[in-house]
Amino acid sequence: MNWRQFIRVMKIDERGARAKYKVASKAAKSQAMKEIFEKLAYEEEVHIDVLNRFEKELTSLLAEEKKR
Repeated sequence: MNWRQFIRVMKIDERGARAKYKVASKAAKSQAMKEIFEKLAYEEEVHIDVLNRFEKELTSLLAEEKKR
């Protein structure tokens, strides 16, 4: 598995976790539990954004290295 495949797999995992937290939030009986699961879902979105940035940075870095 190369780094690009690894990041793609990680993004799939993060999206899966986010979806599960959203389901849990909708099923939660109390507002406090809903908010906890919503915060967790948000954190997964942050992780996806970070992975997207890393993917772009690595792509740029490798393109620069090929030019040398």
